[in-house]
Amino acid sequence: MAIALLVLTTALSLCLSLDVNEKPCMRAKHNNAHATFLKRHLSDGLPKTWDQNVWNALLRQIKTCGRPTQSFFHENDRERVNAMCTKSGGKQHFANLCISKEKFSFVTVRVNLHEGLCGIKSIRNETKHIILGCDDVADSCRPVHFEENPKVAMPSKNQPDCGESSGSNLMFKVVMFEILQVFNLDELLQCWIKKNRVVME
Repeated sequence: MAIALLVLTTALSLCLSLDVNEKPCMRAKHNNAHATFLKRHLSDGLPKTWDQNVWNALLRQIKTCGRPTQSFFHENDRERVNAMCTKSGGKQHFANLCISKEKFSFVTVRVNLHEGLCGIKSIRNETKHIILGCDDVADSCRPVHFEENPKVAMPSKNQPDCGESSGSNLMFKVVMFEILQVFNLDELLQCWIKKNRVVME
């Protein structure tokens, strides 16, 4: 029973993450992913004040009032942020996520969604290793997603550099496919095939 539960949980989590690449620097699912990242996290004219009205105006301008937690980098960190998705800047973390080898300073804004009108709860500066989703956009590995790092994770020396091959997990895919067949979970099986069609070819 425990094995069945583990299989169900694993398969379901994989199916829910169909839109995320399994490792960094694979082709992006959306062509505008990097541009969206820049708009959300490296906006032109980042406020140099803690005045909530000024930040409120920025969030309205970039149309992100519906995002409860938002993080912004300073313009002079643009090259370092992009370099996060290279061998020199980051280590592989999980799926398409890379974690920075060095710490970054950035601003985190929390929005009270219940207040509406971009009601800001807090604005603070943070310094920690950042975690970014890295995908291939126009033949270059670029940041496409900012992932929070609440547990203050650090890069592991045992992990490959971002952009390097992390090795094949083909055997794991084959085993999971066989288990799903045994349990005759048609819906999950179809999801698994969609996610890992390369195994079947």
